[in-house]
Amino acid sequence: MIIKRFFPNRWARILAWTWAAIAWATSLLVVQSSRAADTGPPPPPEEPAAIPTTTTTTLTPLPAATDDGLVVLRFTPTPAPPPQVITRTVTVSGGGGGGGGGGGGGGSAPTPSDPVPTSGS
Repeated sequence: MIIKRFFPNRWARILAWTWAAIAWATSLLVVQSSRAADTGPPPPPEEPAAIPTTTTTTLTPLPAATDDGLVVLRFTPTPAPPPQVITRTVTVSGGGGGGGGGGGGGGSAPTPSDPVPTSGS
């Protein structure tokens, strides 16, 4: 049944796009390989004029590898930051008009609120 959906010009378009993609990928590979061939081998490293004296420091030995899996070599936790205090003061002054519902003010206006300490996230 699916063969009926692939008309001859659809097969031609599929093959044309496939060959175009193959040609494009091949041209990219050829360009990259030619650039790699043009660069040649890297130049040899320069030798230092004078050998500096180094001091040796002893490091703690690494633990032996085990068959149990991953070994954590070093873990230094950082202290958690202190919680952040956010103070928000809202002042609403009287009147105000709208609101719908047919009434006027509908009560007394709120007073400035007390600071609300919150913990950080």
